[in-house]
Amino acid sequence: MTGIVAYLICFAAFLTGLWFLPKKKRTRRVGIVLLAVAVLFEVFVANFHSFHLLFGGYEPADIDLSSDAVSITGTVGNTLTSDNKGGTVTVTLTGLDRQVGTVYIRCDLPEADTALGDKGTPAVTVKVDAKDETQSASYRTTVADGQIVRGNDRTAYIVLDLSGQVSDLRLRLTAAKDQTFTLEGITLNRAVPMHFSALRLCLFMLAALALYALCAFPGWRAAFGERQSLLRTAALVMTAAMMLGALAVTWLNMYDTGGGISTGFTNERGNQITQELVDAFEAGQVSLLDTPGQDLLDMENPYDWSARRAAGVYYKWDHLLYEGKYYSYYGIAPVILLFLPYHVLTGYYFPTAEAVFLFGAVGILFLTLLFLELADRYGRGVPNNILLCTLFVMQVSSGVWYNFMADNFYEIAQACGFMFTCAGFFFLFRAGVLGGRPIRYRHLALSSVCLSFAVLSRPTLALYCFAALIFLYFGLRRHMEAVRRVEAEADPGAGKKEKPKGKGPTQGKDTFRTAVVKYLVAALVPFVVIGGVQMLYNYARFGSVLDFGIQYSLTINDFTRSRYHTDFVMIGLYNFLLAFPIVKPEFPYVFSNFSTLSANGYYYVANQNAVGLLFRSLPVFGYLGAGRALKTMGKKERVEALCLVVPTCILVPLAIIFSIWESGYGVRYCTDFAWQLILGGALVLWYLYVREAGKQMKTVLERFFVVAAVVALVINGAMLYEYANKSGYLASAYLDFERLFDFWI
Repeated sequence: MTGIVAYLICFAAFLTGLWFLPKKKRTRRVGIVLLAVAVLFEVFVANFHSFHLLFGGYEPADIDLSSDAVSITGTVGNTLTSDNKGGTVTVTLTGLDRQVGTVYIRCDLPEADTALGDKGTPAVTVKVDAKDETQSASYRTTVADGQIVRGNDRTAYIVLDLSGQVSDLRLRLTAAKDQTFTLEGITLNRAVPMHFSALRLCLFMLAALALYALCAFPGWRAAFGERQSLLRTAALVMTAAMMLGALAVTWLNMYDTGGGISTGFTNERGNQITQELVDAFEAGQVSLLDTPGQDLLDMENPYDWSARRAAGVYYKWDHLLYEGKYYSYYGIAPVILLFLPYHVLTGYYFPTAEAVFLFGAVGILFLTLLFLELADRYGRGVPNNILLCTLFVMQVSSGVWYNFMADNFYEIAQACGFMFTCAGFFFLFRAGVLGGRPIRYRHLALSSVCLSFAVLSRPTLALYCFAALIFLYFGLRRHMEAVRRVEAEADPGAGKKEKPKGKGPTQGKDTFRTAVVKYLVAALVPFVVIGGVQMLYNYARFGSVLDFGIQYSLTINDFTRSRYHTDFVMIGLYNFLLAFPIVKPEFPYVFSNFSTLSANGYYYVANQNAVGLLFRSLPVFGYLGAGRALKTMGKKERVEALCLVVPTCILVPLAIIFSIWESGYGVRYCTDFAWQLILGGALVLWYLYVREAGKQMKTVLERFFVVAAVVALVINGAMLYEYANKSGYLASAYLDFERLFDFWI
């Protein structure tokens, strides 16, 4: 009944929304057709199991569990309760001699108790063996299976497709280890109740109407230069929704793994970044306060993980060990900007999950702001639908979402680096280094500061600083030309006749020099100062300004002796870029296709969550049109495009993937390079749309980007769902959510 009420409310809401749409009659007709399709889908597709018993003469029957025709094994005493060792309760029904279309199994599954740390029993797995007229001498094993989810009565129905009279049924019910359940009753041939999902209907309608609007509404098909406010508003609204989504993902992870929200902002303990580095800096030292045990220091090779484990030596995981002291490899930017000031002011340690959310959400915002700057510079002739879809693909494929699904020091460094990289490039373009805008020294300095702090978050991101220097070079050339042009306009006779000393050209030269000096100071001094801090920090730890210390890590691999192998590089390239998705008819429909390419050696794999960026972000295929785009450019334009796009969007991302060979594969690493690769491919397609595409090709490109947005949502959403823990306090909620889309199970 609750589902029907929710459905009716949703139905009324959509009718009201369609009624007030200030669009043509065609739009309302499309909305009504879509709503009719959604309703028909809910009734006849999502609920097709409810019609299972309409034909065939199935007679309902309640099974008396105390009957002689019923045998039950695997219970505790006479309570029909399973044991807590992951055992199986087997219920055998004999002498049925009837057609059986459904089996309804009533089980009591204990609720989670967060106060006691008990996750309860989220689900019970059911396997059905049967004897029917086609096989009467022995059981056909596992003719049906299912999963009874706590709180979802519809999952207690197991639908059977058997032939003729059924003589015997055997039901095997299994809970996970340390979980119990109580069998309360069994009913044969009970009709599966209809269930209308307001959420499923809303998702369908919202997605369908959004796609229709992108493809049909004039405002979305208009060029950005004609309807700028529409795209800007939509981009900011979408970004706000994604930031709320990031908060929701963070909350789900905290609740699922801890049974509640984190201890908040009064933590008295923390991890390597939130506490240990904070305490060390407050004590005026770069080494951590904890000291290694003598047994660790006495080892012949303390970096050998297997030797440490065999000797039973205690050590701090993933910390650096150098000359008898513990250090941290991870960047100090989040420490000096957030964790240290917070501890000094409050006496508590800032919580990890909230920090990851803060850095990641701000990074999402800056990525949108950066995108809008690029759209204003390169996308004025590109339709709003292409631009919005590009932004959507960049945001959902950026990789930052994986950091919200865990709360450790790894994710702090990754999310903080993402934030500063996006902010750095936003301020770089905002500074006017490209295009006809005047240079803004403040934004230039902010760009250098942010990119420098990105390096202080993750040393790998230093490569983007080198790429930024190319932008700064082109910006300096334009700035110098602009200053000279202004001087020439102010004094048309300059250079044609001699002026008195102290006037004219002399003053102009001083102005020119001042402008150049201001530019260089704003652009380079932050790199020198903040980069110098990192170098001094390196020198204070390891005696070398260029030594970040990763080789001294006490982790699963001995980095002091690991050797380079090209095969390991290929593993990263394949899984990050080329791995083709596996499609199955079960939620979430798209699955990872990770491969080690049969490499003969040890390669660390943090997770096997892998679908290539080419397939989850289709605009990356735009690089295939780069040759055609370059042919249409003039020499100067071609040189500039190659110098600016290739290093930032191709070479640096590939170099980062190359460097990952030593650390092994982890899907969250794509946070460092995903949006850059996508952006480069999209820029090529934008250029071709404006300069090369005819009317038909423009329509094809518009549809391509809309499809790319859908594909990005489906594949990235599936990867995130696969990455989620789903085995904690919200396990039954996850299973319940899956059943909205696995309605045929």
